[in-house]
Amino acid sequence: MYANHDLITGYLKGKLNFKGFVISDWEGIDRITLPSHSNYTYSVLASITAGIDMVMVPNNYIEFISDLKYFVKNKFIPMDRIDDAVTRILRVKFTMGLFENPIADFSKVNEVGSQPHRDIAREAVRKSLVLLKNGKQGSEPVLPLPKRASKVLVAGSHADNLGYQCGGWTIGWQGFRGNANATSIVYLMGGHRH
Repeated sequence: MYANHDLITGYLKGKLNFKGFVISDWEGIDRITLPSHSNYTYSVLASITAGIDMVMVPNNYIEFISDLKYFVKNKFIPMDRIDDAVTRILRVKFTMGLFENPIADFSKVNEVGSQPHRDIAREAVRKSLVLLKNGKQGSEPVLPLPKRASKVLVAGSHADNLGYQCGGWTIGWQGFRGNANATSIVYLMGGHRH
């Protein structure tokens, strides 16, 4: 995705007229090549020309900056691509009022993780689940399941692994494997509530 000019610039920024900025995931452009980071110079060029405006580069920022400067200086990446990225980032910052009020308001920090926040998070999860196929015919949908379904199979590597189910930026910033660090989560296993 990070190197897909047609989707990022053509469709999102062009056809949909998206005015925000496109940011990569943590070390996301490294994964353009396999193995990861095997041709980083290409990854920098491909991602920026595709339309990525901000790149999350936690460790190799010196390499990233060097490559980006080289590509701009030698006109592989046009300056108007850089201007577009900067314009998009600044537009969002101005819209959010970050120049007028650059310091965060900590007056409501004690509300973070409160029950209303958890309720909103649960609602977001319910509304963001994706069903790829709902029955063979629309007249015979699989979901919603009957309240008294006799059997439900939950399978796969994530079926009994709350760490995988939660993913990154939840309980641990990079996620985790297993169930040991998951607290206050209700899940079903073997037909029993745990």
